[in-house]
This record gives sequence, structure tokens and C-alpha cells, in this order.
Amino acid sequence: MNAVGQPLSRFDGRLKVTGAARYTADISIQGAVHASIVSSSIAHGRTTAIDTTAAEKAPGVLAVFTHRNMPRMNPTPKPWSHLHPHGQSYLPLQDDKILYADQPIALVVAETLAQAACAGTLVRTEYEVQPPVVFGSQTLKDAVQPPQFLWPVSSSVGDADAAIATSPVRIKQIYSTSDRHHNQMEPHATTAIWDGDGTLTLYETTQHIFGCRDLVSIVLGIPPEKINVVSQFLGGGFGGKAYVWPHTLLTILAAKALKRPVRFQLTRAQMYSMVGHQAASVQTIALGATMEGRLNGIRHDSISPTAVSDNYIEYAALCARSLWSATGGIATNHKIVHVNRNTPTALRAPHEALGHFALESAMDELAYATGVDPVQLRLLNDTENDPDTGRPFSSRAMRKCLIEGAARFGWEKRTPEPGSMRRGRYLLGQGMASAIYTHWRWPGRARVTLNRDGSALVELGTHEIGTGTYTVMQQVAADALGLPSQKVTVRIGDTRLPQSHASIGSATMANAGASVMLAAKAARDKAIELARSGRGALFGDANVDEVIVRNGSLVLAKKNLEISYVELLARNNLPSLTADGNYDPSPEGPKAVFSFSAVFAEVIVDPDFGLVRLSRFVGAYDCGQVINPKTARSQAIGGIIWGIGQALLEQSETDPALGRFLHRNYSGYLVPTSADVPKLDVVFVGQFDGEASPIGAKGLGELTAVSVAPAIGNAVYHATGKRVRDLPITIEKLL
Repeated sequence: MNAVGQPLSRFDGRLKVTGAARYTADISIQGAVHASIVSSSIAHGRTTAIDTTAAEKAPGVLAVFTHRNMPRMNPTPKPWSHLHPHGQSYLPLQDDKILYADQPIALVVAETLAQAACAGTLVRTEYEVQPPVVFGSQTLKDAVQPPQFLWPVSSSVGDADAAIATSPVRIKQIYSTSDRHHNQMEPHATTAIWDGDGTLTLYETTQHIFGCRDLVSIVLGIPPEKINVVSQFLGGGFGGKAYVWPHTLLTILAAKALKRPVRFQLTRAQMYSMVGHQAASVQTIALGATMEGRLNGIRHDSISPTAVSDNYIEYAALCARSLWSATGGIATNHKIVHVNRNTPTALRAPHEALGHFALESAMDELAYATGVDPVQLRLLNDTENDPDTGRPFSSRAMRKCLIEGAARFGWEKRTPEPGSMRRGRYLLGQGMASAIYTHWRWPGRARVTLNRDGSALVELGTHEIGTGTYTVMQQVAADALGLPSQKVTVRIGDTRLPQSHASIGSATMANAGASVMLAAKAARDKAIELARSGRGALFGDANVDEVIVRNGSLVLAKKNLEISYVELLARNNLPSLTADGNYDPSPEGPKAVFSFSAVFAEVIVDPDFGLVRLSRFVGAYDCGQVINPKTARSQAIGGIIWGIGQALLEQSETDPALGRFLHRNYSGYLVPTSADVPKLDVVFVGQFDGEASPIGAKGLGELTAVSVAPAIGNAVYHATGKRVRDLPITIEKLL
């Protein structure tokens, strides 16, 4: 039986629930000392004096670093890239400038964490204070066109404005989203160890061990071959742990200066201010359509805040470029406002989760304006070619997502008029939305070893970020080798292994999985060649393509011959066979590759108190071939819960006078709990997509967090007749 396609339980599940999985902060290093960061109490200005005398004399303190004595760093590389992923370009403790609230101004190292934290309270600082610049209606006028970050900042196909202006039905609205934070269960942590020969071992909470290694190499001037980065388990990443943040660089330098291993872990409050976040957005959508609902033009413009030192962009309008066909044209644009905050970064799902709220809410408004059912409206504007590039989609099961999702939900029973459906005294609303998600094609390497005992070892420098990577890589290798999956061991999370890419962008399964498949096939082919030409040459006159692998054996059916890997290696007196796989796709192929979904939400709303509860949810997804339905379903459930938080709960406000985020723990920043989540129904409708990856898979994880918010928002409108265009949808916005 093939392992691929089977709903296997996660290999690491038992390790995690029994405490056997070793996260970064769990790794005990003999002789390690502890670091604590002292943060600025202002958001804009500079330090004029820092008195560390009392802190240096405190019990257990080994050193106090400030900008006066911290070793110098090299500038971060420009232009930014995923290969050199600095979280922010402004380097810590290099000068007296203060660019954002809670910026590091000192690092205390002591024998214990309690001693380091206590001594930090003894550091006395004087400031020259300037008023902070914060994001809001008063700063939108200062928005500027940024340099390109990942994609082109603006796009234009046809003449969208003219098409909209001449359309009989026009929609133009402003939609906004709140700042959001990653809130991983595992805080960021670092342990830095310098060996006598100058080798640095870095235990790090990272989704990108090789990017971390290379960025540290550049900024701190260390040869990359002298750096080992280890991250075997991650307690949630969500994009925020894909980049190198100030605390990592400070910990490394402190360890080098003190010649002692140094451990550091962010506090929960510091997680909100020092390691990125998803920036708020203000988006303007204009749609022009025929009376029958066919789109003539789409214009999507977005403004988001970023740090004064960086140009990070939330590409919120990206989705409008490729989701729906518009006969007259599509135009998008992005601007940024530089404010006093730490640099924003990717948060599940960056770009698309923000942009789809605006676009798919506007599509719902268009459905009501034309009287066309929201599902039919989307079917009417479906397309087989990417409107942005003109290339055909490699596969696009959008119609199947819409039709099968609607059937599972029971959409045909819905009455379209707002406020027309009730459940007892509660208002009942049903809404839907569709989504498109970028598929990333990244190179990666893997190594597979067939052992004499009939087992196999898979090695690659990817990551387990909670998605089941150990398990799905087992399955891919097992199928290629003809082994039971339990006979395959996977080693990941170490830069001493074959180099892979970052575990971001929902790209691990398709790309790292492809490298594993290629390596496993290469190992299998080596074994077949050994059976053809090695000792005994059992398959001597056979063609390679006549040999199959099954149950740990090579089988030549036409001669009724079979030899196990165990016997083959023993006969040739070999302890093992090893082969490498190198997946090196071009960034873009001849076809446009995306993942797609259609999601359906039902809410109940208390008419007296405006309280919204999600009561049902159906998600239909096109992610190509599903390698493991159980882990894929878990990804979908997790993504939907992310969307519930975005829609109904998550918001982060900034104090306009102090320039700091006000909510810096789970009591102030609300995320969904079990009571907020009903039973979720998930269906996968895609098929093998060879253009996306040799294993036929497309990105899934982040796709599932996209368009949940507009589906819920559209359901709330259907229930109440009130259109909320500013997330989250809170009680006061409905009353």
C-alpha cells in the first residue's frame, strides 16, 4: 500500500505530548549563563545617558552591554531577500538612536535568569524625547510609494479606471484591518556556544536555519562554514521566526565576549514589540461590472505602516491581480507610511489574508448590488488564465471548490435577503468567499541512505514547525523506496544537513518534499544498478524500468525474481547506499501556479448585544495532491481558526502619545479558544499538479487562513444588514 495519500498520525505527536520533543529553550548546555534585554521606555528620540553601575555590581552579573561597549556589526545586506532574512535592518546597540518603543538599549548577562532580569531594572537611562509618529488617519497623507520588496509594487493590465467608470454597476469602498501579532506558544529563544576553534553553534527558534546562518555570517563577520544552526522543533512560527531579530545577534556577541554559552528567551511582552507583527492596512477597492455581475474592472489600492528604518510592504492588493477575470482591466498599488514601530514581517497569511478581506467583501457587495448569488457571481468571473500574466493556470479547481463547498454547506437553502434567517431569537447569517494563494518554487537538497538492516535515513535541512514535516517526508521517501513508512527515519533542523529553503510560504511539502523524492529515487536506482551489475548480478539483463520496489525489495516480475535491500547490501558487503536529491526549479514555469479555495461560514448574532458566534464552517481547497489527509486537515483547521481570530477578535492598538502597542499578553490580545470554534468541515478537491512540484502538491497551510474573515464578515451582513468594513467585527460595530 502506498504511504502517500494515507492519513498517518504524526511521528512527532507522541514526542510532543510526552515532553520528549526538545525545543530550543529545553536544550540544556553545561555552563550556560543567561541574558536579559533592557528595553527603551520611549518610541522616538535618543539615549543621552545610560548608567549601568548598579546593574554591574548586582549579584551574579557578568556584563552589561550598551551601545558604548557592544561589538560593532556589519550592515544588513541590501536588497533584502529570503536568503539573508534580517527581521529589521536597524542593528541593536550600535548607536544612541531610539526608533521604536521597547527597542533594546542594554543587555545584561548573569549567572541566572532571575539575576539578569533583576539587574536590568537597575539600569538608569535618560532620553532626549521626540513625539512618536504612529499610524492612523492623520498619517495616511504621508504614504509613499516604496521600492520593490518581493513583487512589483504596482500593476496594471488594461485600463481598469476607464472600465470601472463606464460600468453600469460600481462599488467603491474602504476596508481596514488591525495590527496583529504572531503569539506563538513557544517564545523566541537563542543559545549561543563558541568552541575553542571559533565555531559557533546556535540553538535557535527559526524557520530558516540556513538563512539564519548566512545572515549571522554577514552581519557579524563569521565565515558561514564556522556556524551551525540547530532547530529541531518549533512551537509555532507563523512567519515571525523565519527572520533574524536583534536578540539573536546580541546573544551571539555576548557569548563571544564572555567566552561562555549564553541563553536568551523573550518575555511574552517582548514578543509583541521586538520580533515583528502584521501591519494594519487601509485598502480601497473599486469594482465595475455589468448588470449581470460580470466584472469589467478592478482597482485595489493599499496603505500599510512600516518602520522608519525599513520598507516592508504588506502586498494586500496582490490577490486582485489573479483571482478574478475583469474584461476591461485590473490595477493595483501599494504605499507605506514610515512610523515609530519595529519592522513588520510575514504573519500567517501575509498579504493574502489582508487583501482578500477587502476584495471578497467587495465582491459580496457587488453580489447584492446586482442581485446575483455570491457563488454564481464568482463562477461567472472564473478564469483559466492568470489575468496578471496571461499564462494559463497549471491547475485551477476554483469551480470545484465553489460547487462542492456550496453543496456540503447547503448553500441552496439560504435565503438571500439580509435578516431573513433566524434560529430562535438569534439572527442567522451565511456568507462565503474565495481565495487564491501564491505557490513558491524554491530549490532544496536532500540525502537518503539505505541501510543494511533494511531501514532508510532521510536527511535535509528543513524544519518541523508544527505541520508534520517528519511524517510527510517519511511518506514521500517510503513510497519512492518501496518501504513501510515506519522503516524510514527523518533528520532535519541542522545546517550540517543538506541545504534546504525556509519553511515559509506553505512551500515545504512541495519543494523540500520534491528533494526527498528525488534523493529516494536516486537511492532506489543505485540499488537497482547494484542488482544489475553487482555481486551475483541477479537482475543482470534487466532494464531499469522493468524493476519495481515493493515491501523493501526489488522485484523483476517478468522473471519472478525478488531481492530485498537487506540481502542486496549483504551480498555486496556494503553497510549502506547513499544518494542525493537536488530539486532546483526555475522561479516561474510556463504556467501560473496557485492554490485556491472557497469557504462558507454560518454565524448566529445576538440581536440585542451584537455578539457574533461562528456556528458552522466549510472549506473546500485545491492544493494539488494531498500527501497526508490527516496532517492536511489539521493544517486547514488551524488556518480557519487563524481566520476566526482575524475576523472577530484580534486587534492591537497603539498609544498615540507613547507609540507603543497597548495589548502585550493573552489577556489583552484576544485569540480564539475552543469555545469560539465550532465543528469545521474540510474537503480537498485538487488533483496532482506536476507543474507545481514533482510530488504534485501545492501550498496549503496559509491558504486555509485566507478568506475566512470575509466569509464571516459577509455572513454577519447577511444576518444583520450591517456591513462592517473594519476588522475585527466587534460588538460595538454592530450595535
